[in-house]
Amino acid sequence: MRKIGIALGGGGAKGLAHIPLLEVIDEFGLKPHQIAGTSIGAVIGVLYASGYTGQEIREGINQMSFIEEDNITEVLARKNIFKWFDYIDIDWKGGALLKGDKFLTDLMKDIKGSAFEDLKYPLKVVASDFWKRKQVVFESGELRPAIHASMALPGIITPVVINDQVLVDGGAVNPVPYDLLDECDIVIAVDVMGNRTESNDLIPTFSEAVFNTFQIMQASILKQKLTDHPPDIYIAPEIVDIKMLEFYKADQIFKQAKPAKDLLRREIEKLLENKP
Repeated sequence: MRKIGIALGGGGAKGLAHIPLLEVIDEFGLKPHQIAGTSIGAVIGVLYASGYTGQEIREGINQMSFIEEDNITEVLARKNIFKWFDYIDIDWKGGALLKGDKFLTDLMKDIKGSAFEDLKYPLKVVASDFWKRKQVVFESGELRPAIHASMALPGIITPVVINDQVLVDGGAVNPVPYDLLDECDIVIAVDVMGNRTESNDLIPTFSEAVFNTFQIMQASILKQKLTDHPPDIYIAPEIVDIKMLEFYKADQIFKQAKPAKDLLRREIEKLLENKP
C-alpha cells in the first residue's frame, strides 16, 4: 500500500484552503501515513491527524463563518458566528499583540487526545527557535505548546518557551514542511500563502506589514526548496484579498480554493495510475 504524506503550510486565514484539499484526499479513501504542519497548517493538521475528516472540519468552520448567500436571520442563527472575535485576546504585557490562549483552549476541546501519541495519524509540527535561528520539530509529548509555538507569528502572537527555547512561528524556517515526510512514497505539499491582500491604502497596517513581510521571506525559502527537492504533488491555491485574521471569510476562501481542489484530484488520479 502506498504511504501518503501531507504537508500543510502557513498562511493565516488563507490556511482554511487546506480543508477542501483534505476533502479530496478523503474522496480517494487515502489514509495519511504522516502529516506535517507549520502554523495554521499545524492547526488544521492536528484536527485531521486526530481523526476528523475534511468535511467535518469544514462543517465546524462554517458554523463560525459568514456565507455569501445567507440573510441576516441565517447568520444570527449560527451560535458561533462571532467566535473568531472572542479569540482576539490582547497581550497587554507586550512582546506581541495576541496571546492565543482562548483559541488554543477551544482547539484542544475538539482534539481527540492531548498528546501526539493520542493522534490517529503521526503528526510533525514545526516551530522556530528564535535565538538559535533553527528549526524545531515536535512529534511527541504535549500537543498544545507545540501548536502554540508553531503559530506564534513574531509581533502578532506571543512566543512560547519550551525547554528554555523561545519558540515562534515555524514558517520562519520551514513554511511548507514536506521534507519532513521521510517515510512516504507519495508526498503532497500544500502552499496557501496566496497573493496580495486587498487594501484601499498602499501602506499596510502594522499587522499586515508584519505578516506579509514574513510571507515574502517564506516564499523565498520555499522557492529554493522546490528547486532542490520538489514533492510529488505541489498545490498552491490562489487565495487573494484575505487578511491574516479574516477566518470568518471561510466561505470565500473555500470558493477560491476550488480550482486547486480540482487540480489535486487530477494529480492524485495520475499518480495512483502511474506509481507502483
